[in-house]
Amino acid sequence: MKITNLKLGQILIQSGSLTEGQLQEALEKQKGSHRRLGEILLENGYVSEMEMIRSLEQQMSIPYIDLAYVKIDADLSSAIPESFARGSMVVPIRRTGSLLTVAVADPLDYGALDDIGTYTKMKVYPMIAERSKIEAKIRELYTTQKANDAAKELADIQVPAAAADHPENEEVSQPIIRFVNTMIEQAVIMKASDIHIEPQEKKLRIRFRIDGKLTQYMETGSELSAAVVSRIKYIGGMNIAEKRTPQDGRINYRIGSRSIDMRISVLPCVFGEKVVIRIATALGLVMDKKGIGFLPENLEKFDALLHNNHGIILLTGPTGSGKSTTLYTALKEVMRDDINVITVENPVEMIIPNITQVDVNEKAGLTFASVLRSILRQDPDVVMIGEIRDRETAEIATSVAITGHLVLSTLHTYDAASTVIRLVDMGIDPFMVSSAVIGVVAQRLVRTLCPNCKEKYHPDEAELGLLGLEPSSDVCLYRAKGRGCTLCGGKGYSGRTAIHEVMPVTPAIKRLINTNGTVDAIRSTALSEGMIPMDENLKRIVLEGQTSLEEIANLYAQKF
Repeated sequence: MKITNLKLGQILIQSGSLTEGQLQEALEKQKGSHRRLGEILLENGYVSEMEMIRSLEQQMSIPYIDLAYVKIDADLSSAIPESFARGSMVVPIRRTGSLLTVAVADPLDYGALDDIGTYTKMKVYPMIAERSKIEAKIRELYTTQKANDAAKELADIQVPAAAADHPENEEVSQPIIRFVNTMIEQAVIMKASDIHIEPQEKKLRIRFRIDGKLTQYMETGSELSAAVVSRIKYIGGMNIAEKRTPQDGRINYRIGSRSIDMRISVLPCVFGEKVVIRIATALGLVMDKKGIGFLPENLEKFDALLHNNHGIILLTGPTGSGKSTTLYTALKEVMRDDINVITVENPVEMIIPNITQVDVNEKAGLTFASVLRSILRQDPDVVMIGEIRDRETAEIATSVAITGHLVLSTLHTYDAASTVIRLVDMGIDPFMVSSAVIGVVAQRLVRTLCPNCKEKYHPDEAELGLLGLEPSSDVCLYRAKGRGCTLCGGKGYSGRTAIHEVMPVTPAIKRLINTNGTVDAIRSTALSEGMIPMDENLKRIVLEGQTSLEEIANLYAQKF
């Protein structure tokens, strides 16, 4: 680190990132605010964060570090108190002998660096990083430690029976509360889509579903099962005393500034009650049509479908294929202040501001069909139906679409072509289907390779054949590294993306539906009109290095 007497404003002016006039304006705004100059500059858009970082890096010889690719040892949480880390925007990243490496947002905060040295009695080596990434690493580091501490606390104490019988008594239940809270926070940090809490004969097993695969989070004593489950049922608004029938609930949980929406399912089993928590807002997909994996050609077709003001757009695929994410993305895309949007769901998976969402309750007589009949009197422009699961719902949905409303819904089929035939098989007149349905989007989720450790290689003839390429083709592919890395937790994969086939219902396809054409005939026509099948979509992203050939084998193992 090069010691300099220059202040931040002078450094930015010397690097050409800031003008003297902008500096004076920022200094004027800083007066009396008790805030650091860097915050004022960023907030008012005088410089970007990376411009500031690069200037400081050059002038002070402080290296930049991208914390997205850094795995921090949980033991480092003891190096710096959490309150100090948050207050000074600093996180420890490495300890080597008597040298402590830290990432800082403001390397000119010499007081904070001196305090760290005094507290740790170590030499401090600063590196500079973005504030948002430091905040994320602070949350990850200290939450991981809290999870370990909570698990140890539970292992070391005898949980009183009152913790299970009266989870609302926070004084009695504090260890359980800490355990459940840290478990949820860890699941969100690890981008898990589901938490499985499974009571066994002699243990309580907890697993997270990450990138579609269940991975072990923790095992603890079976005596804790009742208290943990009762706490989750309590915060999910369920009946704690009822242990013999399945129950469903919902939690809206806040982590920092993020609101996490979770659905809970409780199922009685031999050794207690199994709980599965679906984390609806942590599925790893961006709620933006450009960020959920569409190929450029498919995105163009999807966009054209969303610009219709009437008709049904169907999202299809097996359970866990990301249909709901794409459905909500479509819903957000069509939302405007001048239209009325109503959803009918069972259950509501994600709360979206400024639209009307109805949660179906079949026990109370509030079925999909009864709600759909009622909402037509609510003057809707767009109707989203969580799932078309029976003839009555399908009939009403097609009638709503034909009478001038845009309808978005899902259906459980394996490809785009079979979807329209499925509606006919449910008893809907072919003419109604061809008149109402304007397009189908079928999709699957595939794992994406870890960008930090994926390995480049030359495929053999068999692998080239799998991609439909000639044996002499000179291409390079990527595969998961055997042991992965710290960034991906040793899996070699990090996150998932969607693959699609988008089938607009064209006049030629309408004629096939009206004349009882087969699935093969509809698919053949769609392909001739430019539909990209899912396996071709997958092959393209394999060639682009997003995923591996292993995912092609996984896709072919599924029924189409």
